[in-house]
Amino acid sequence: MADSGGPAVGSTAPEFTAPLAKLDGSVEEVSLSSLREDGAVLLVFQPTNFELESFADRRGPGKYDWFSANECVRVVGVNRARPRTNCEFIDYLDVTYPFCSDRDRSIASEYGATYRAFGVAPRTRRACFFVDPDGVVQYRWVADESGAATGHPQVRDLYDAVVDVLGRPDPESFGFACGSTEW
Repeated sequence: MADSGGPAVGSTAPEFTAPLAKLDGSVEEVSLSSLREDGAVLLVFQPTNFELESFADRRGPGKYDWFSANECVRVVGVNRARPRTNCEFIDYLDVTYPFCSDRDRSIASEYGATYRAFGVAPRTRRACFFVDPDGVVQYRWVADESGAATGHPQVRDLYDAVVDVLGRPDPESFGFACGSTEW
């Protein structure tokens, strides 16, 4: 895959402000800084227009649910849908994390997660960025332009990056140790 631009691992994540559709159906304006106040953030870019069949079939949102099982990692989807549409799809697909609305694809562009289909139509690529509490990108994956359903981040690599930052999970409980490095 060719480099798509955007922040590299070890660089500062681009700051943004966007409407966040929350699990309770409310919407609030948030910034990346405010999302990081309680810890690390996993940004999951979803290239979809929310057609029911294609979106549910991709199972994209559910792949990151287990990262949201712990308060040390805040999973946030990013897509082009309107905030109210995001609220409806969070409910419809039973997603366990909120979505930022990136109507003009400015967030996706800053993160190198855009391309032009057939050289004309702007699109968002599937992408995943793990940003530590200090705002540094610790993991980066951006799909190629083909949009092939087989291109997905390597969950093991993502998990290893999360463990490097937050520590290894306690074997008696699920989740991360919030900065603990004890094995």
